[in-house]
This record gives sequence, C-alpha cells and structure tokens, in this order.
Amino acid sequence: MPIVTEVETKAPGFAWPLTRLDVAGGFGDIGVLFPIAIALITLNHLNPTALFLAAGLTYCIAARYFQIPIAVQPLKAVAAIAFALSLAPSAIASAGLVMGVLLLFVGLTNLARWLARLFTLPIVRGIQLGLGLLLAREGLRLMLAPRAGLALPGGALASWTVALAGGALLLALRDSRRFPAALVLLVAGIALGVALHWGKLPALGFGLVPLELLHPQVAELKRVLPLLVVPQFALTFGNSIVATENTAQILYGQQARRVTVRALSLSIGIVNLASAAIMGSPLCHGSGGITAHYRFGARTPKSSYVIGGVCILLALFGRAAVGLLQLIPLAVLGVFLVYVGIQHAAYLRDIVRRRAELLIAVSVGLVSLVTTNLMWGFLVGFVLQGILWASTKVRERRARVA
Repeated sequence: MPIVTEVETKAPGFAWPLTRLDVAGGFGDIGVLFPIAIALITLNHLNPTALFLAAGLTYCIAARYFQIPIAVQPLKAVAAIAFALSLAPSAIASAGLVMGVLLLFVGLTNLARWLARLFTLPIVRGIQLGLGLLLAREGLRLMLAPRAGLALPGGALASWTVALAGGALLLALRDSRRFPAALVLLVAGIALGVALHWGKLPALGFGLVPLELLHPQVAELKRVLPLLVVPQFALTFGNSIVATENTAQILYGQQARRVTVRALSLSIGIVNLASAAIMGSPLCHGSGGITAHYRFGARTPKSSYVIGGVCILLALFGRAAVGLLQLIPLAVLGVFLVYVGIQHAAYLRDIVRRRAELLIAVSVGLVSLVTTNLMWGFLVGFVLQGILWASTKVRERRARVA
C-alpha cells in the first residue's frame, strides 16, 4: 500500500537530556491506558502491580527494539467484555495466554504477511476510522458522565465545563513546543484533582502487591476462546498489527523500518505470554496509541521510556497507584480520547477522492461504531472489497472482449 511519510529522521539512541516534548509525548496515550487500567483493577480485581509492571516493561523494551515511541494498551475487546461480565483475573489472563500463543504462531510461521493481504488500504483506513470514532465516543461519554462533575465548596462544576476548558487549553497549545499541550493538560488535571481532594488524598504506601502465577484450566481456556479471543483477534490483527505498521510508516518513515507485521505479531505474542504468566492484563501495540504519542510531541524512544518508567513506578506503589490516577478528572481524560480519535480518523484523507475505496472505509468505520466491534467492520469491508475486486475483473474481461 502507498506510504506517505510525515517525517524521516535517523533512528535516535538514548541520549539526554529529555525535552518537554519527550515528556509530553510519553503521556499522549494515557486517555486510553489509564482509564482501562483503572477499570480492570477496580472492577475485575486485576493485580495493579502485575498490570503496570507488564505495561511499563513492554513500553521500554518495545521502544528499544522498534526505535520509535511505540504504544502499549490493554486489549480493548477483552476489557469491554470483561467489564460487562465481571470476569475474574484468571479468565482475563487466560485470554491473554491464548492470544499470545496464536500471535506467536502467526509471527514464527510468517503467516502474518499472508493474513495482512486481507487488510487492504481501504479496510485499514476503515479500521482506523472506526477506532477513531470509538475513541471519540468514549471520550464524550467520559466528558458527559454525571459522576464526572466536580464538587466545589460553592456548588458543583459540570463535567462539560471541565471538558470545554480542557479542550480549549489543548487547542490553544497544540502547536506550542515551549508548553506541550498534553503535558500542560495533564498537570492541570492532576492539580485540579489534588486541590478538590485536599485533605482526602490517598495514602502513598510503597510496596508491591504479591504476584500470582496463572494456572491454566482447560475449561476456562475453552470458555474464553469464543468469548474473548475470537472477537479480539480481528481487532488486534487489523488495528494493532496491520494498521500499526501503516501508521508508524506514515508518521516516522524510515525510522520505523523495524515496525513490520511479523515483528509486531511476535512482540504482542511474547508480551501476552509474559503478562498472562503473572495474571496481568493482555496488552497490544495500538495504532491509535502511536498517533496519540506522536501528536503530543513524541519523536524518539525516550517518550516511551518516560511513560514506561511511570508505569513501573506505579507498580511499585501497588494499590495506592489507583488512588493517584483517580485524581485526574474523567472529563480531562475524555478530552484526550476525543482529540486522539479525531486525529486517528483523519487518516481517511488520502482516499477521499477514490469513491469506491472511500465507501468501503466509511462502511467499515460506521459498522465498527454501531456494533462497538471492529471485527464486524472488518468483515463488512472484506465483503465489499471482494465485490469491488469481482466487479473490476468483470469490467476488465469485458474490455478485453470488446
């Protein structure tokens, strides 16, 4: 598929000092990582040390290998179903184990390259559009949620007011290199949370929550295969592998030469095997996350080391980390999600003049939004792509006969 590079720079090494953009870019994807992590810990009782330790180490190791700021996110389809069904940590970890085995097999056999042919440019753009719409919708939900409002001494502050102020701040500083927008918004959100909860701040207790090893059960593996793994696989392969390769090459050009379908399959496979072993969350490298880090200033692997280090620090504080993260107003996290979703959906611009491909991409995106499942969007796109291919062949045959 055609690639249009936005930047081509020599792959950087780990050199100091850190710039403000390195730091700001590192926090570009927290609107996805932190809300899902907090929900998995509080609703499904995942071990916070296991979750943040796996995420932090993955950030650092993946950035070192891929030589770009690579995103690390919980598997979204697994998380959504886990929330709805109140699944136990062992079921979530078992899903990660099965995903790890499948993706490792795909990468080792080089089946990934063959599977990638199913994800044509219109389908990839549709998946990116669908993910962008889902992120924006989730961001709006966080902004407008009744519990996202803030209690003030003189009355309540509506969540939409906080979101409007956060959005204005983000837009005002979006091109500033002196005051990176993501970093300023994050600091402002934490400061607001601390001010409103002064006197009721969570206790900072240093210490790991003891890790538990997964003991796979055949019955549980059979249960999570159709329930969690099947709907997640299409999403992971389409967004976290094929679309991630494409997004990385668009944004980083030659610097992203190591970001290939096979390397991503192997990386996600290994990560999920390791995370599942300690009952952590299943993880992936999201294309939306790469966009988020880039848009907020990340240009070198140092941004991933920053957020990876923060995740490892949160792991060391165990359960106290959840209290710290909950100081950030939900409306502020919603602003992050909406902004990143819009930027990610905008990749559609390179096929807007090709009506057939645009129709496929928009169909994939809308079906994904309506069903909240990118797998169904992909299937619709695959069918439409087949129809387009067949009609093209028929026209070519008629032209030859004529």
